[in-house]
Amino acid sequence: MGDSPAVRFSLLGAVRGWRGGEELALAGPQQRATLAMLVVAAGQPVAIEELIDGLWGHQAPKAAATTVRTYISRIRTVLEPEHRVAAGPGLLVSVGTTYALHLPAGGADVTEADREAAAAARARQEGDALGAHGLLRQAVGRWQGTPLTGLTGPFAVSQRERLTQRYLDLLESRIELDLELGHAGAAVADLTAAVAAHPLRESLRLLLMRALYQCGRQAEALAVFADTRTTLATELGIDPDPRLGELHERILRSDPDLLCAASGAPAPATVPVPAQLPTDIDDFTGRVDLVAELKARLTQPAGSAVRICAISGIGGAGKTSLAVHVAHEVRGHFPAGQLFVDLAGVQEDPADPASVLAAFLHALGVPETAVPEGLEARAALYRTTLHGRRVLVVLDNATDAEQIRQLLPGYPGCAVIVTSRARMTAVPAHPVDLDPLAPTESLELFTSVVGPARVAAEPEAAEELLAACGHLPLAVRVIACRLLARPGTSIAECLRRLADERRGLDQLRTGDLNVQACFRLGYDQLDPVLARAFRLLALPDAATVSLSCAAALLGVDEYDAEDVLDALLDASLLQSPRAGSYRYHDLLRLFARHLSAETDSDAEITHCLANLLDFLLATVRHAYRVVRPGHLIAERLAPEASEGIGFLDAHAALAWFDRERDFVLRVLGQTVRRAPSLMGTAADLLLGLDPLLERTYAWYDIVELGQAIADGSRRAGLAREEAGALYMLGGGLWQISRSEEAEAPIERAEAICRGQDDQLVLAEVLIVRALVTAHRHGHDAKTVALLTQARELQQATGNLSAEANALGNLTFSHVMMEEHREAIVTSGDGLALYRRLGDSMGEAQTLIHRGTAWRQLGDTEAAMRCYAASLELSRELGMRYLEAHVLHRIAETHLLCADAQAAAGAAEQAVEIGRETAMTRAEARALATLGEALAELGQRDRAIACVRESVALYRGLGAVDGDKAEQTLRRLTAGQ
Repeated sequence: MGDSPAVRFSLLGAVRGWRGGEELALAGPQQRATLAMLVVAAGQPVAIEELIDGLWGHQAPKAAATTVRTYISRIRTVLEPEHRVAAGPGLLVSVGTTYALHLPAGGADVTEADREAAAAARARQEGDALGAHGLLRQAVGRWQGTPLTGLTGPFAVSQRERLTQRYLDLLESRIELDLELGHAGAAVADLTAAVAAHPLRESLRLLLMRALYQCGRQAEALAVFADTRTTLATELGIDPDPRLGELHERILRSDPDLLCAASGAPAPATVPVPAQLPTDIDDFTGRVDLVAELKARLTQPAGSAVRICAISGIGGAGKTSLAVHVAHEVRGHFPAGQLFVDLAGVQEDPADPASVLAAFLHALGVPETAVPEGLEARAALYRTTLHGRRVLVVLDNATDAEQIRQLLPGYPGCAVIVTSRARMTAVPAHPVDLDPLAPTESLELFTSVVGPARVAAEPEAAEELLAACGHLPLAVRVIACRLLARPGTSIAECLRRLADERRGLDQLRTGDLNVQACFRLGYDQLDPVLARAFRLLALPDAATVSLSCAAALLGVDEYDAEDVLDALLDASLLQSPRAGSYRYHDLLRLFARHLSAETDSDAEITHCLANLLDFLLATVRHAYRVVRPGHLIAERLAPEASEGIGFLDAHAALAWFDRERDFVLRVLGQTVRRAPSLMGTAADLLLGLDPLLERTYAWYDIVELGQAIADGSRRAGLAREEAGALYMLGGGLWQISRSEEAEAPIERAEAICRGQDDQLVLAEVLIVRALVTAHRHGHDAKTVALLTQARELQQATGNLSAEANALGNLTFSHVMMEEHREAIVTSGDGLALYRRLGDSMGEAQTLIHRGTAWRQLGDTEAAMRCYAASLELSRELGMRYLEAHVLHRIAETHLLCADAQAAAGAAEQAVEIGRETAMTRAEARALATLGEALAELGQRDRAIACVRESVALYRGLGAVDGDKAEQTLRRLTAGQ
């Protein structure tokens, strides 16, 4: 035999095509039917009207001609991907308003079967019965199941009948030669199955009677005649063909002429060993541990059950590539063959298990005519046929467990690999959830396509590009192929185009590789409820969404939301990094947002955001109440309908915010950009975050957000909400030591509050104004006056929590002004209020200031008791920034007590926490104290380095409290 043709097609079973060793992606059933009509025409022109009639008959849609032209264009691209930049198509050409497909010799199984049948007829005429027999066996063997499997329309129906009859004619011709050459035993097996499949075809029964008689089974041959007469009378009310009656008479009289005269003829072919695996990928990359795991599972000693491995994952994750690669690796363990089928699970017309079984049975040596009707009967024969054989079955792209249930072997020895976007939880299989490639594997695959030189020229851009592809194998291969086809395009330019959210997915398409189309196949399988959820859950910018937030966004309760999310999870359209938390692959999120932009109205999106924002506001209100018990700001936060999440204590509330901080802040940012009508709720939500932001010192996150919400509230005419946002903005700027910038928003917030007579927020604003003033100009009588005014407002409104906060800040000012007795008094009042309210956070803060006041009075033991209590509370609450402050005070006190070693240890801890939490001021203070302690320990060089770093940080902050560090540096460097 010569080499296989460059392009070839099979119609005698499922419609498939190959270019070289690679199978072609032929898309849906109608496009395959169009291709089949062109193949059957064998190079003759086919008019567009004929194609339309073959696809739809008299029920053709109005746009039929346009649809057919689209199919033709797609088929051309599949056959010759570069035809547009070459000299034009060479295979599928236009001839006026007709189309002709010119295939090379051997390019279609239909024409090859006809060629072999014609050659067999000539050989038989020339007396070469053996040659004719071999040609007919080849021709009959080309049928791999029901012709044109899965196709519909007038052409498919008529051609399927014609090709089935053609098969039976060729089978009968071959069996006639079987009988002539003395192969009656083999003929009986084929004929018994064929008669069972086609009980009304009398010519088959005629041959079966002859074959049985030649085998010496005269009684059985006569029984066939009796059965034929009964069947025809019952089904059709007719008598058998006279030829059957004549043969019956000859068998009765034992006619010796019915016996064959041939002897010494070759035995029939042995049972075939199917080898259906697609070609392994040359550049298969990574998955080393997973490949080893699957190989071990598939080749372990057979127990009492079939070994099944089920690989699931999102479209484009490389499930088929992995399955085929592993199958090739282990095929030596399955000497009886390997079966492979693409079950088209995410296409419009998934493969019918009964048709798949027919094809498998034929590949395993069961004649087409022996394949029974009905799924159950075929499955039983399939399991029987596989019994005692070691066959590997690869079921690719399954819809669900129901589709594959009857395709599973029944006995150990065989093994199965299933791939599906859905998790096969209903199948007793070893599950494998296929994640994207690791970054190193992704880079290896990319480099194998574009070449190492190109990657070496832009290594950072290459890494960023692959990260933008989410390390999804299909996306990596597509983007690499695009770059390979465009040698003048840099990786950085490709990255820039991919980063465009509006058009990024368009970059992930080349030839018949298309990431968006791959995703679309999975999305199109969803029912409307799941499809809506898939689109809208991609709305938040955050990496993950919790179950409770998803329920709020979708407007359903958590039980219904969990059902929806689990269904999307099982379909590999969502991932779950931990219980109750869900996320998209980056490219799937982008795809979902594209769908949402096309499908969901602005009103629908705003409604979903409103639901979510209301839920978050209700939850933050509950958190505010337990973190700052008794604070009246919590009562100001008024959700419309949601109950939110309640919390037993501050620990639970702070833990919730630790998990959801990124989500909450990103949703707030999106609201500002996309839903100005929700600005009031956004402003209230921002205000409610005040006590939660302190735990992780997250003030950097809300500066830009606070400004945007303040501006949006002003444009919307929401004065009260603008004041709240400005208060948060000014407080955030002060917390990160940008006090000069904080002055303007705080002054405007004060003016608005006075104009609105909003004493509740005004008192909070005055405290921030006092702190900003002190940071810029030092603590003085003005600072104390502002804090005293704030306390009086809080007393007037009955806001005990806020009053305690004012007392704590007054204590700090008295400490900084060395008014020690006043500090002891105010701290005592503040502690009493905090303890009465059960506010551990406020208590921890006030204890630091009280301890410093005792230290300044010379009572270091009382000071250390306060610090130790504050440190315990800070660590219990997880308040890292408070822990840093109290450790610094402890270090200062150890120095005062001449314990430099202990001082250095505490100061080092404070420096580390300051760096971790980006608290520059706390880090600067701790570095200065650490330098002093190291100097006392004789580590002068390290001490100078620490103090220098402290001075640099203070200068960068523009803070007035860095003078002491400057003095320490001058003292340590004197004489250098």
